[in-house]
Amino acid sequence: MGACFSAEEGIYSLNLNELHETAMDQLYPRRTIWLHVIKDVLMSLSGKTPSLYRHSLVALLAARKSRTLLALPPRLLPRRHALSTRASDTRGCTRCAVARNPYNGYKYLCGATPSGLFLMQWYDPLHKFMLLKNIECVVPSPLTVFSLIIVPELEYPLLCVGAGRRPIRLHLININSGATWFHSDELELSLGSSNTVIPRPERLHTVHTAHQLNKDTVLVCHENIIDLVPVLPPSLDAARWRAPEEKKSNFVSRIVFDFHIDRILCLQDSVLAFHRHGVQGRSLRNGDVTQEITDHSRVYRLLGADK
Repeated sequence: MGACFSAEEGIYSLNLNELHETAMDQLYPRRTIWLHVIKDVLMSLSGKTPSLYRHSLVALLAARKSRTLLALPPRLLPRRHALSTRASDTRGCTRCAVARNPYNGYKYLCGATPSGLFLMQWYDPLHKFMLLKNIECVVPSPLTVFSLIIVPELEYPLLCVGAGRRPIRLHLININSGATWFHSDELELSLGSSNTVIPRPERLHTVHTAHQLNKDTVLVCHENIIDLVPVLPPSLDAARWRAPEEKKSNFVSRIVFDFHIDRILCLQDSVLAFHRHGVQGRSLRNGDVTQEITDHSRVYRLLGADK
């Protein structure tokens, strides 16, 4: 079992079965700001000006293990022999997000470039993400949040790029109909219209994460607070969106911590909030503390979290 990490110097692997060696092997030498692994394929945003790359993880690990050196630089190798390939028209991509639609099993990858957005879908026979559409639009800057939200009646996911206050509302882009802007409480309007809705200015600039817990609820983390926000407005009949076998989750609406949250990790019924000197777990059902580690003599940092 191993783990991959991205860094300014490239992509590194850590063998979790041999932690006593305290050594990390470099798999790819370019600056990397984002990673995602799917079926032995490693997707990354790499390069001084980031682009989306597809890496054969098994081949990279095998080459590193055998310590083999290629006679030709990667850019001169035939594409079919390359361990890493760059996706076309993704230069300048700054953010990516991946989500799986639980209702049909499709997996999507969305990225933001200076010219707009691109949406890709995983195609199992070819073992790769294939381009579905390019969308010309202006995305917010800076992008503090970039998360895909699954709505059962839409073919493609929605893209969350932030949240507004009073009350907390998601700022969404509907990539099903070009690039329609709207708030979460304007979802019903957006589904039946292609008109562009300009977000109002009460944007939360301190949002760290927007994570979909289920089809009804999105967890929004900002400062020392976690808010659980409904995807659908109360006026919309949610019964027609809910699968018969699915029961509505009874989550609390807000959890307040006594420290500034650096990163979070969502579990099935709880959330881990990481801070400078440790971590605290809270139940999403009642807000009670489930676990806590605090050591003021040490400084901790969550390096990464996949699922």
